[in-house]
Formats: sequence, structure tokens, C-alpha cells
Amino acid sequence: MNVMYNKITTESINAFLNGKDYYKDNMSVTKLDDGVTYMRLWGNPIAKMKSDGTISISTCGWHTRTTLMRLNGLLYALGSTSRLRMKKFEPFLETKHGLLPWHDGFIVRYNQNTTLY
Repeated sequence: MNVMYNKITTESINAFLNGKDYYKDNMSVTKLDDGVTYMRLWGNPIAKMKSDGTISISTCGWHTRTTLMRLNGLLYALGSTSRLRMKKFEPFLETKHGLLPWHDGFIVRYNQNTTLY
């Protein structure tokens, strides 16, 4: 993972993508018996991976620098060139095609060549 992401971001994303439980400070990753894995920030599920590898991401309404850092770290780890960013206090998904308004529950299909757009 890129060095611009801090240790807890890197560790939690690695645990999430590998379906391993992880607990540190404000982050947690839990894998349920049905194969669904959640990555939580302050208890809010910011990423969910189903057993088929489908990943959905959400800010849970918290458009903070920490939330965006965790989700951007996940997008980076998935090989996406898209990033979440703020513009005039509103979240946007920055893609190679320009800025798109953000909505919680964005779906990402996990594979080595994943890009959102």
C-alpha cells in the first residue's frame, strides 16, 4: 500500500480484504459466519464485503478526513484510480471522467483490475 496512508488504515484494509478480524483504536474489521466482512470506523460500517467479493462503501454521512482516508485507502488497494474528495463541503467521487456527486452505498466489484470508472 502507498506510504501516504497511515498504519491503522493499512492494517485495517489488509484485514478487511483478507477476511480477518481486526480491532485497533477507532477501527474494527469483523467477518461474520455467513462470510460477510465489515470494516467499521467508530462503529459505522464504511465498507462491506459479501462472500462473492462484492464490496460496498459508505461514509455513513460522516464526510471527515479520516473517513475519506480509510475509503480512499481501500479504493487504492483495490486498484481503483477513483478517489473521494471534498469540494465546497460536499463529497465527490473523483474519476478519470471528472467529479461525480457522492452517494453512500457505492458498489465495487473486488478483483485485481477494479476501477469504478
